[in-house]
Amino acid sequence: MHKYLHRDTNWGHDAPLPGYVPLPEIKLPDGTDASNIVLEEDGKTPRIDLEVPLGFPRHRWLLLLGDVVLICLAVVLSIGLRTGFHWNTISLYSIEPAFTLILYPLAFYIFDLYNVERVYRSWETTFRSAIAVALGAFLTVGAFYIVPFGPYGRGIMIMEAILVWYLLNVWRWSYGIIFQKTGQKAPALILGAGFCGKSIYRLLKSPLSPYEVKGFLDDDPDVLGAAASPTVMGRSDQLLEVAARVGAHTVILAIPRNRSVELIRSILNARFKGIDIRDMADVYESLTGRIPVRSIGDQWLLFAQGFYLLRTDFVQRLKRVLDFLASGLILFLMSPIIGLAIVAIKMDSPGPVFYTQQRVGKDRQVFTIYKFRSMTYEAESGGARWAQEKDPRVTRVGKFLRLTHIDELPQIWNIFRGEMSIVGPRPERPEFVDVLEAQLPYYFVRHTVKPGLTGWAQINYRYGASVEDARNKLEYDLYYVKNMSLFLDLKILLRTVGVVLLRDGAR
Repeated sequence: MHKYLHRDTNWGHDAPLPGYVPLPEIKLPDGTDASNIVLEEDGKTPRIDLEVPLGFPRHRWLLLLGDVVLICLAVVLSIGLRTGFHWNTISLYSIEPAFTLILYPLAFYIFDLYNVERVYRSWETTFRSAIAVALGAFLTVGAFYIVPFGPYGRGIMIMEAILVWYLLNVWRWSYGIIFQKTGQKAPALILGAGFCGKSIYRLLKSPLSPYEVKGFLDDDPDVLGAAASPTVMGRSDQLLEVAARVGAHTVILAIPRNRSVELIRSILNARFKGIDIRDMADVYESLTGRIPVRSIGDQWLLFAQGFYLLRTDFVQRLKRVLDFLASGLILFLMSPIIGLAIVAIKMDSPGPVFYTQQRVGKDRQVFTIYKFRSMTYEAESGGARWAQEKDPRVTRVGKFLRLTHIDELPQIWNIFRGEMSIVGPRPERPEFVDVLEAQLPYYFVRHTVKPGLTGWAQINYRYGASVEDARNKLEYDLYYVKNMSLFLDLKILLRTVGVVLLRDGAR
């Protein structure tokens, strides 16, 4: 365990180097690696930063299937209780409720109710589901009046919404008890007991993990047979023997660099014998929606599947057309709110209405970003600083603008001009980019696409205020660049609606 931690980067070290502060003695939970310790914003208080998986696809689909079945049940019950349980009546009234099978799950997704790993308290689940059902009901009513295919009374709509909300909460509660604690897992071995191996092991300990880790394999004689959970069960050349003994058909390769010829031959031999070999970074990416920057090498990035849209001119041009049309429409529709924001800022504090900053865009081109001023005038007269929780520089009106994200509206002009996109990595300031590129590997990859108003990192991670936060957000940004598509952009936009309405991540 590291005894010292850097004030700014949260990197550990065993010796008291400049910029490092001593850590007090703290007890780690079983299986927690010391690399998870980071400093709070006061630069002194340590906390354990456990990585939580974003989403396991099979569990999300199971949750969605249960929702669809219960929505159908709510439709039948609401029609039956209102008009009688007669087949002809139910079939007559069930044409229009077909919209609910699309609109209700869409509303649940917007409010993050398919993120099965995010643990909500009971009241929070109840609150989110109530808002989601209200939105779903509103969309259903709108769809009914736009496309009135059949009869559908207001009483049935209200009763259906109540039943959907009740059944949804019962289903979420039952799901947490039954499915998150049960389920068959595939036995697996991890090849490599270093940082990468321990990182993927912590991830796979989740009750939703599709794998059951039986142990490690490693060629380091110092770790063979050492007291650990799970234990190092053998060397890499014993892969087939150990796999047969524990019944493992999957091996996760957690050695990103310096792979010897003997190691490669052992892996190839196991693969030709029917063992499924998976790279640690690929498993991590599929389960978390992140790319572990500290656990990949240049070779992985060079040959990884993805990054297709970086060379697809047609899709890039289509995305630019959609950005242009959408930004123009938003500027027109939001003009009354923009006008009110200008008046409020002028009345609240002296200084300019708009706040301009230099930001780094695609191909590292610097451009000027526009925002509504939410801080006091000359708030950064002493130099650039990270935003902080309860920042004293924020004005009264500025706090409201930030909570509602109205302060971001002027950036629509940057999108209209083509300097930004609606979806993409958030643009960073040049002075911070210089620091981050020096300390974070592959940070430059963010600059291969246009920055965005919202992005994959923004909907999945809290507001960044340190280099460590920037590293975590970089992992999400790399995932977006690698898997960029119009469908992924649509998913991000839908989730952004829920983030804005529930004010997640605002400062």
